[in-house]
Amino acid sequence: MAPPAVVDLPRASISFPTRYRVGWGRRVELAAELAAAGVTRALVVTDPVVAALPWFAPTLEAAGAVVAGVVRELSTNPTEDEVLAALARYRALGADGVCAIGGGAAMDAGKAVALCAAVTAPVAGGAPEAAAPGLIARLAFGGPRARTLPAAAPVVAVPTTAGTGSELSTGAVITDPATGTKRTLLHSSLLPRAVIADPETTVGLPPAITAATGLDALTHAVEALCAPGYHPMCDAIAVETVALIDAWLPRAVAAPDDAWARTHLLHAAGMAAVAFQKGLGLCHAMAHPLGARTGLHHGLANAVLLPHVLELNRAAIAGPCARLVARLGLPRAGAVVAAGDPVDLVLAWLRALTAAVGLPPVAPVAVAPDDVPALVAGCRGETLYLATSPRAVTDAELARAYRAALGLAEAPGPADRS
Repeated sequence: MAPPAVVDLPRASISFPTRYRVGWGRRVELAAELAAAGVTRALVVTDPVVAALPWFAPTLEAAGAVVAGVVRELSTNPTEDEVLAALARYRALGADGVCAIGGGAAMDAGKAVALCAAVTAPVAGGAPEAAAPGLIARLAFGGPRARTLPAAAPVVAVPTTAGTGSELSTGAVITDPATGTKRTLLHSSLLPRAVIADPETTVGLPPAITAATGLDALTHAVEALCAPGYHPMCDAIAVETVALIDAWLPRAVAAPDDAWARTHLLHAAGMAAVAFQKGLGLCHAMAHPLGARTGLHHGLANAVLLPHVLELNRAAIAGPCARLVARLGLPRAGAVVAAGDPVDLVLAWLRALTAAVGLPPVAPVAVAPDDVPALVAGCRGETLYLATSPRAVTDAELARAYRAALGLAEAPGPADRS
């Protein structure tokens, strides 16, 4: 891949909240970062698309013998079956750590493998967990082992999309095929020991994926800012994340090889993950069952749901929206909104940005009206995210929001139920 025309691209080595190496071409430091994390035999977890990119094989070759093997059989929404298959490969190779290279799917799956490796390892004085279906449900938030998890095996992350922020989060989301739900693993050791944020790896992303992953990061930041509670640090990071995405996402979509845009967006995705340590909210609670049921890309699910969630939360988010209005300089030329209403100003800006990067206003999936109650029920089960939503909503409000995001006609129904 040709070097960028601009020679003074940002480059930094940051230790907040973990070792974070950002800069064009820094994937050549992979072997050193694995060694610093104490890994001598790494299982690389990736996906078929990333594994086929021209820089992937040379990167592993340059890392040398520390790369013990590669797992690349991952779907967009990684499942427990895929994690267990990767865990079996981890055991067969005698691996002692994971290198996750890819977007959210690869990083979440890699972190899940690292945690499962720890809980299924032989232990003195007791029986380990079985590496069998049902393991993720036991380890995930709300499961019987969620509060007694050991430290995961070391993970080094190389993000190749600017969206999920999994490289700087302590969680991983895995689809449970037995129940058709997404389950969230949470543990401090799931924060990777090191991150190599090389924006050159994102240059080949198609515009639609660049846009969807950018809206994923944007949703993280907006929901973190709107989450109730006192956290000035996360609030400040969230506001600056939104400003970075606003400035650079359209440019990256229009010019996929723009090195500055790719650098800023990759860093913004990590910033958003730091911000959402404060909490997420209703958009993620709604997006998870939609993605689990239809396979819809998580970033695109967030993009079509976020405007409807902001409408539902309107009464509780005027303050956070006012901060965004000030930072983004809203309204802008050509915007037609109610003067002085910060939620309307943010909604107009969000819809304009989404359209500008080519994302649809409704989800491009086939969902029947009769499926909506199941989506509402799935949303109700996402208690982790509902706990930090700024406002309680009724089932009828959720159903209306789902129908709007899916392009379904409004249906008459019973009175609102809490």
